[in-house]
This record gives sequence, structure tokens and C-alpha cells, in this order.
Amino acid sequence: MERDAFISYSHKRDVPLAEALQKGLHGILRTPWLRRPGVKVFRDTTSLAASHDLGGSIKAALSGARYFIYLASPEAAESRWVREEIQYWRHNHGMEQFLVALSDGNVAWDPIAGDFDWSLTNALPPELRGAFATEPLWVDLRAFRDADDRSMAPGSVFRDKVASLAAPLHRLPKEALDSTDLLMQRKAVRILRFFVATLAVSTLAAAGAGVFAWQQREEALARARTSASQALAARALETVDKDPRKAAQFALYAQAVKPTGESAQALSQAVAANGSVARHLQAGNEEVADEHGLTHDAATKVAISRDKGVLAYYSDFDPDAYKTEDHIHLYDIGAGKALPTLKGAGWPLGGGGMELSADGRSLAVEGAYNQIGIWDVAHHKLRRTITASDTKTLPESSKGLGAFAFSGDGRRVAATFHSPDQTDQYYVAVWDAATGRLLTKERATPNALTLTFDRSNRLIALDTQAGTTRTLDRDSTSWNNQHEIPGLPYEEPPQVTLLAGGSKAYLGGHHELWDLTKGRRLGHTDDRGSDLVVMPTDGKEGAVYAANGQEVGVYNTALHRQQLLGSFTWPVSSISASGDGHWLAAGSQDGAVSLFSTTDFRTGVPLANGPKLKPDDLAPDQRTAYRTGISGTEVWTITGGGVRRLGHVPLRVSYPSGEEDGLVASPDGNRAMVAREGTLSLWDLRTGRRIGRQQPGHAGFKPLAFLRDGTHVLGATQDEVKVVSTESWKVLQSVPFDSTDFDTGAPLSADRTTLALVEDEKLVVWRWDGTEKEMKQVRQVSIAPVWTLSGHEVVVSAKGERVAVKNGDALISLLDVSTGKFVQGTSASSGGMALAFSSDTAFLVQDGAGLQFWDTDTGESRGTWTLPKNQDSTTMRLLTNNDGTMTALGSNGSLVRRTIDVAAWQKVLCNLMSDELPQKEYDRYLKGLDVDAPCHR
Repeated sequence: MERDAFISYSHKRDVPLAEALQKGLHGILRTPWLRRPGVKVFRDTTSLAASHDLGGSIKAALSGARYFIYLASPEAAESRWVREEIQYWRHNHGMEQFLVALSDGNVAWDPIAGDFDWSLTNALPPELRGAFATEPLWVDLRAFRDADDRSMAPGSVFRDKVASLAAPLHRLPKEALDSTDLLMQRKAVRILRFFVATLAVSTLAAAGAGVFAWQQREEALARARTSASQALAARALETVDKDPRKAAQFALYAQAVKPTGESAQALSQAVAANGSVARHLQAGNEEVADEHGLTHDAATKVAISRDKGVLAYYSDFDPDAYKTEDHIHLYDIGAGKALPTLKGAGWPLGGGGMELSADGRSLAVEGAYNQIGIWDVAHHKLRRTITASDTKTLPESSKGLGAFAFSGDGRRVAATFHSPDQTDQYYVAVWDAATGRLLTKERATPNALTLTFDRSNRLIALDTQAGTTRTLDRDSTSWNNQHEIPGLPYEEPPQVTLLAGGSKAYLGGHHELWDLTKGRRLGHTDDRGSDLVVMPTDGKEGAVYAANGQEVGVYNTALHRQQLLGSFTWPVSSISASGDGHWLAAGSQDGAVSLFSTTDFRTGVPLANGPKLKPDDLAPDQRTAYRTGISGTEVWTITGGGVRRLGHVPLRVSYPSGEEDGLVASPDGNRAMVAREGTLSLWDLRTGRRIGRQQPGHAGFKPLAFLRDGTHVLGATQDEVKVVSTESWKVLQSVPFDSTDFDTGAPLSADRTTLALVEDEKLVVWRWDGTEKEMKQVRQVSIAPVWTLSGHEVVVSAKGERVAVKNGDALISLLDVSTGKFVQGTSASSGGMALAFSSDTAFLVQDGAGLQFWDTDTGESRGTWTLPKNQDSTTMRLLTNNDGTMTALGSNGSLVRRTIDVAAWQKVLCNLMSDELPQKEYDRYLKGLDVDAPCHR
């Protein structure tokens, strides 16, 4: 009999879980009233007979199954029968349809080796060594192995886990499975609404049933919202590399319909993908159907002024309601707001040339029939129309300007064009932009010239057919002598862009960058998508800005990409950069227009660090930093605004990472407690004077942090954690604790109230009681079996809501202090040791070569921010701030503030684009649900 899946598991421990998994897989999407059967799952109910091979019934079941589900555990990995089932499947089916559900133990994938990390993995048998080319689908069911509740109720965690395994069995992506399930829930809601309406006129007993039905309706709606949120989040992650604008939109709606771990992940990845976006100015048309005949593509053009002040753009796909009148959009880049449009400004079929003056006050734009409009941008008026030639009698192929250029001072405009006089001659001409007077006009080789003005407003003309350049000085009407460029390839037709004021040229047909002054090729690419290139005239020496198909990026002169700025659904048709290279605008073939910055959001905001403090300078409280010199010790504090000097103590204090002695500053930064050679003292950092008497008799005491009241200090000795009063110098409380390791900082919350300690395979949480002046135990949980004896790290969230433990095996476990929910680590983390909670506690963040995000509810990985190459990859400390940001202190003295907060990410994405979800997409995911536009609240 054919089956959809075969479950292989340990009969010693996992019979109840295997039974629940089988029922869950069979029941999901099973709707008899819609005549949709559930999937068929094989699970043997008794131990296999002791024989030399698999039983015939088992072989038959394996042969007839589409998927193999391995309920992984150390017991299953050692089971002879399970291993034979896996071996049989691998030999007869391959591993493309092999799924893993973890019931106990650990599974860790090593992406570098392309196999499981067998030093950390104990839930898989050796038969799976080298079996997979990529990491297989696996879900974590460890929390349900011995649980009493394995509910498949709407919104339950177990049901969500089962759905991850059910999706491939139904031949659906999980988001599509959720969408299908969502439709079923909506049908159920409509039935329930009718049922409730009917019961409203029934008896009192029926009214009770109506209340129950209403509760069922609310549960259905809640599950529908969860499913919609997860489906939208999955869509965001699917499109994040293809169209960051759409990914941001899907992520925002996912969070709006219902916040989930998936929606938070979608927001983080959408923010990263839009890291270089300053503003999405216009949404795409989602298709490129040509409305202008067979010979002309729909036009989208962009232009940025050299001083980076103004952006102009137009599109045949303009979504504005008053599109009946052509117009050009203007955007003030510095102010970040739209300016009034230039109404009545038209363009030829397929678009035409458009350039701004250097100050952005004038705009030259090609119009239909070889006309050039000169616009006063400041006053939004057309100042003059220049006619190059009468094109009425010209064939369609000869209409339209060829080369086009507008001087930075706004005084001259130049173009090449066909003229109907005599035998369709081709000319290059220059006009006075203010008066429209023709300054020079002469014959030219058809379609061979490319024009540009350099920074000194000198006109440069490149003739690719002749392999020469000529120049026309700012106040001259006579061209200078030709300059030959030996070896310059000829293109027919030419696809040439002049760069860096005419000193360089990109030959699109050959995909080569040339230095015209030195007459040599600088770079070449085999990537046929790189056919649009610009280079700023004032700065960013050696930087090339190119559109590679659907992507926009920064390249070097060898045409190797250095930075990806963004991407579109459709290929890019127009790009333009500011003079200093900081801003770049691009428009795609379906009308989408975006403004990019070379500053990446993930890079963060550099903060002042005058003394070049490093992680080793940090005291255990992770805020105080100090260095000792001949005259004493300088003290600073690190905040979200940078490094601030607090003062000086005339004592030589041991280095912060030393085993004895130390210094910590009070929350207000005015005082410091110093432990030195067994003596405690309090100092005024503003004056450098000691406050009150010293107190000897505290040998081995190392201060960890001032507590919240600024009067009491938490410190540690070899076998105790103590609370000491700086007023009486008395030890008010001692908590026994053996061999505490505070090398990476005290596990104390940023608000100085909550302490977490690990002892005897238990995680104990203490909270400061300001009234009774003592630390009170508020939570204790066992952290076995994930615990190891050495190499651990404990981190507490800013206000003490959550605690994370990273053990010597690099497994991260999480505790919700208020509920006591403890989530054991599911896989090994990567990167450095630096860990910190986001201020909203949605994520635990780990720093290494990039930022790794962990879901604090489930412990699951929620993606990574890959940091730019120039970022310090050896960052040792992450410090959570109270404003939704996180400060990273690097081992090279770098100090950077990054926004790590779901609410802040929502604001960031809404500032980039506030478009509502298109109706088609809204109906697909949200029909029947009342969801406000997330950026219009």
C-alpha cells in the first residue's frame, strides 16, 4: 500500500511522541466535509522481531512511502532496526525526501564541511554520515517528548512543528500550506457566524452553545491571523534578495496582522536588504507590458544633481491619479521629502535624456520631436524650449536625440540628432540654455558620438568610430583638436557612457572600462547584465556605479563589485549618481524608482571613542571602562552616544580583566568604588578625592557593578557573590557560589537589578529588592542536560526579563524569568562569544563575522546580518541600550551603534516606503481579516 510517509523511531522512549506525530500529520488539512483526506503515515506499533534483516512488512512499507521521517534521538541512533530502515531507504530512495524530527539529543550542521558536525551531533546514526549535500529539513520536538500536552489546537506550538513536516507531504511550501489552512479557517468562520446567528433565536441552552461557538470563532480567527502572518513572512523572505521593497511591504504586513517569530525575522532581513535604501519613491507596475507600440519600451528615467540636493524622475508607469498630464517628479534628498512636480513635462517614446544642473536649480529634459525643455526647478516653470530639428518628415528610427548633455552651471546644453535637411544629415550642436541661441552646429558621424560636461563645464565628445575625443571650452564656440585613443574598440551601435568628467568611458557592447587620458583598458566583465554605468565627477575616486541586470551596486575600476546597494523585480533601465558618489538613484523597467545611499544600515552609526577603548578596558558591569597609568586611573563610561570621560582616581587599579581588584562607576557616573589589595574605597570622580574612610579586610573581593540605588555594590570572591554597602562597608548578603567566571562581564541586567548564576547544573536568578536591601531568588531551573562544566557564558536582558546561557558546546538556551519557561539549545551557535539581548527582548544577538539573531521564545535561529567587509569581525562586546539600539565595541577600538529592535525596524521600513499592499496581494493573504495599513497607524 502506498503511503505518504514512514516514521522511524526508538521504541524505548518515543512511542507516545511517534503516535502523536502520526495523528498530527494525518489530521492537518484533513477536512472530510470538503472531501479532502489526510496524508497516510506508516508507523509500526510493536518492536521488530529479532531477525537478521528487516521484516517483509517493513520493507513493503518503506518501498511504498514517499517520505521518510526519522524521529531522531540518541536511542534511535543506536537502534539496529532504525539504522537498517535508514540504510534501506538511502539505498533504494535517495535522501531528497528524508525529514528529521528531533525528540532528544543534539543535531548540528557544519556548512563549511557540508555535513553534520559529528563532534556535536549525537541524535543521528553513522548511516547518515555524508548523506546530504545540503542541510535537510528538521524540526525540534524535544519539548514534546515527555509532555502531557501535544495539542493540535489552532495556534499551538506542536501543531506549527507538525505543519513544517506536513508541508512537503502535501507538496506545498509551508506558507502555501498555511494559506490553504487559512482559507479553511475562513470557511469555518463563515459557518460559525451563521451558526451563531441561528442560535441567537434559540433557547437559553442554545445560547450557551452560541458562546462556545463564538469562542471557537475567536480561536479560528486567531489561528487565521497566525497563518496569514507566517505566510506573509515567508513571502518576505522569499523576495528579500529579489525585490527588497516588496519584502519590506510583506514583512510590515506580517507584523501588523500578528507579531510572530517569523514576522520579526522577516523584518530583520527586510531591514538588512534595504540597508542602503534611502527611499523607495515609486512602486513598480509588476509587469512591463509596452503601451507605446512595438518599437519603444515603456520609459523610466532618473537624474541626481551633482551637489546631491535634488532627484528628478519620470515614468510611463507613473501611478499618480492625474497621469493624464505628463509630469516629472522632484525629490529633495537632504530634506527627505517630495517637491511639487513639473506638470506638462513630456518625453519621447521610450524616454529621453534628462540632466540636472550641479546645484539642482535647472533641469534639461528631452521632449518629443527633438525638443529640449529647460526647467526652473525652484519655481517649477518651463523657462525655454529648444528645437534641435523638425522631425515630422523623419522616419521613426531617426527621431529622438542621440547623445545629450547639460552643463553643471546650467548655461549650456548639447545634443546629437538627425535633421531632415538635404539627405537626413546627422549633427552635433550646442545651445545657450537661457536664451535658446545656437552656439555651434556641425556634421557628425551618425550615432557615434557620446557627450558629457566635466566639472569645469567643458564639453567632451567621444567618437567611438574614429577613436578620438574633442573638447569645447566653457566660453568657446570652437572645438579643440582631436585626441586619439589607440586600441579603443568600435561599437555598432555604440553603447557608451562617459564617466568622471569624460576621463573614462564604459563601452557597453564590449563590457569594458577605459581610461581615455592614458588610452588603456581598466577593467572588463563577462557579466552581460552590466550595461548601465555612471561615475560621480567629484569624489569616490575609482568607484563605478553600475546596474547589473536587476541589481545596483558599487564597483571598482576593474569592474569587480564592492557593494550591493539594492535590487528590483525587473531589470534596471536608468541610474544616476551624485557628484560625491554618496547617493544613487535607479529606475527599473516596470517603473519602480528607488534612492540608495552608499552607507549601509547594517554598518551602523560610528560613535566617538577618543581614548580608543577596547573590550579589555571594560569593567565587569560592561559600562565602566578604565586604564591605569603612572599618575592613577582614568575612568570612562560607554553609552549609546559614545565614550564619555567620568574622571580620575589617584590610584593604580589592576587591569579590568585581572583576577583581583577592580573599579566600577555608579549609575550617575559621579562616584567609583575601588577594590585594591583587599581594601575598599569610594571616590568622587569629578574631583578625584576619596569619599569617607577606606575599609580593609576584603581580600579577593572584585567589584562587579553598582546596584540600581547607586549605594550598594555587587562583588565576587572565589566562592561567594556579595552585596556591600558603600555607606557602612558592611557585607549585607552573601550568596554561595563556586568558581564564578566573570571574564566576559557580570551576568547582571543593564538596569542593575537582576543577576543570573549557574551552579550545580541549575540556573538561579536573583533580583534586587530596594526596600529590604537584598537580592532575592526569583527563579531556579535545571539546565541539564545541555550544561557542561566549563566555557559558559550567561547574559541577562536589559530589564531582567530573560536570561541566556551559552555552554561549552556552543549551545544557547533561554529562560523567560517571569514564566519559568526554559528552552534548551537546539543547535550550536557560530561566531564569537559576544551575546546580548535586544532591548525589546525579541532577539538574542550574537556577534562574530556577522550578527546572528536567535528567537528568545523558541531558541530558533532567525537569520543573520552579514556585515560589510570593512567591519571589525573580532568584536568582543555587545552593549544593549534603552532606545532600541545596541553598541558594539570592537577589539580594534571601533565603536558602532546599530538599531536592533522590532518597533524601530518597523519605523525604518515605513520611512523607506509606506505603500499599502496591492489589493491582489491583500486578498490572497488577508481577505476576511481586518488589518490596517501598517504605516498609516
